[in-house]
Amino acid sequence: MSQRSKRNRIRLRGIMYCLLVVFLFLFSDLIWLQLIKGETLARRARDQRIEILAKTPLRGTIYDRNMQILAGTFYEPAIIIFSELVTDKHAVAELLSTAFCATTSLEAPLPKLSSQAWIYLDSNKVNLASFSLETLNDPGVSIIRQPVRYDPTGLAAHIIGYLDERRISGVSGIEKVFDAYLRTGETGLIASFVDARRMPYKGLGVRWLGDEQYMADVVLTIDREMQELVEEVMDRCVEKGAVIVMEPESGSVLAMASRPNFSPNDVGPAISESLSPMINRAITPYPAGSILKMAVAACGLEKKIVSLSDRFYDPGFIDVGTQRFRCHSYEDGGHGYISFLDAMAHSCNSVFIEVALRIGGKNLVSFYEDLGLGATTGISLPFEQPGVVPATYYMSLQDTANLALGQGEVSVTPLQVAALLSTIANGGEFLSPKLVSEIRPREAGSIQGLNSEMPRKVLSQDTCRQLTFMLESVTRWGTAKAAWVDELGSCGKTGTAETGRLDSEGQPICHAWFAGFTPLRDPHFVIVVFIEEGGSGGDVAAPVFKEIAVELLRQKQH
Repeated sequence: MSQRSKRNRIRLRGIMYCLLVVFLFLFSDLIWLQLIKGETLARRARDQRIEILAKTPLRGTIYDRNMQILAGTFYEPAIIIFSELVTDKHAVAELLSTAFCATTSLEAPLPKLSSQAWIYLDSNKVNLASFSLETLNDPGVSIIRQPVRYDPTGLAAHIIGYLDERRISGVSGIEKVFDAYLRTGETGLIASFVDARRMPYKGLGVRWLGDEQYMADVVLTIDREMQELVEEVMDRCVEKGAVIVMEPESGSVLAMASRPNFSPNDVGPAISESLSPMINRAITPYPAGSILKMAVAACGLEKKIVSLSDRFYDPGFIDVGTQRFRCHSYEDGGHGYISFLDAMAHSCNSVFIEVALRIGGKNLVSFYEDLGLGATTGISLPFEQPGVVPATYYMSLQDTANLALGQGEVSVTPLQVAALLSTIANGGEFLSPKLVSEIRPREAGSIQGLNSEMPRKVLSQDTCRQLTFMLESVTRWGTAKAAWVDELGSCGKTGTAETGRLDSEGQPICHAWFAGFTPLRDPHFVIVVFIEEGGSGGDVAAPVFKEIAVELLRQKQH
């Protein structure tokens, strides 16, 4: 091979190496731009073409047990007005002035249209019904589907909770307890694509932009359909109070609602309301009244102090020391001779005070505590209160009598009562109520389960069978016949708890309770109905129990 050919080959090889280096450099730069910096550059280019109208911090989704959304992304209408595109400013200004709620007035809408490039009106400020079709067809007026976190109906508001003013941190409910999992640090945008003059492009409209890949989701034990049913019944029948539906075998809370309700999307109006809608009455303690006769019976039967066939004499009252305790049958001369079974059916005060005195105040308080009274249940909600069980070191006989009737220094929450009924329904095992089943990271990773307390055996199977028979007598022929469920049956206990206050007619103001479960065989649902200042438990709370129970059983059959 000639010298010249060798030089040409070397020169050609050098050129190839140079081209290879250039190609590798360009290829690596392409990889850098596309794979590593691509998302950042695309976002930067997008940001140059958009006008940000509103920002919304992104959070994880809260699901029910069937993976239906309870809190995440719902949509409500909002209006964007681009001032320079409005063709009839006077018409739009006139409608703007009538569209705002009474709490926010727009004094000079016309100057505002002239001075602002765009006006954003979210669902809390504007009433779409006040806009005519002619105005909606104005090229400067756009309606968008604005993403909001909570169901506009306020479904399960006391469970889910709400966020602070910046919509970043949870203030109450699940939002507060699991804030560390739900918070992402990412922000979603409501934006309009604009040209160099910052005017919106025709056809591109207003869009929702957000990246949700770094969130974690929380799955609750709540059943959305059951929750909707409970809240629909409460909206008709319960002005103030709480309803809880629990699965006795697992302790899972299937529905929990408190009234009055509030909207987590806009908590401002609820803060100043006189009926205190922000309070979750399901975890707030109240006088229990005759509901606690279930616990007295449980203790007496478990300790073999009394049996269902034992007979008592009720003259309509019982004297304990220097204090006389009246039965509601006092005006009629009492119940006379009555069995322990019928004493439960007719809620005889005298009999249950006598049984409580046989048990003894200290033993009774200890048994109440074994049933979960006087302590928080450990449910995954903030601000749960423990209620009150009296201290035993200073208890008098009169205190023991009051304890048997659920009066005096004793108070319980509806959730504690639900746990008590679940213990009876499942055969004697106390289960801490469960509201959260799991946390699901959206990134690749394992599903995190939540530890729950082990069941505690507090009642024997035989005691639970006898208690169920006693509570069945209440709905079959006793004080709560309005709670009887045809065919499948039901059982439970009424409560009419005195508040110590009188109404305008001088009559005692009482809280109404009914707590029970259905069906009688293989119970599916424990249902607790509490109506604050509602009156008689048998007259007011029992019918609410029946309506909810019948619909729940119908849903389960389908």
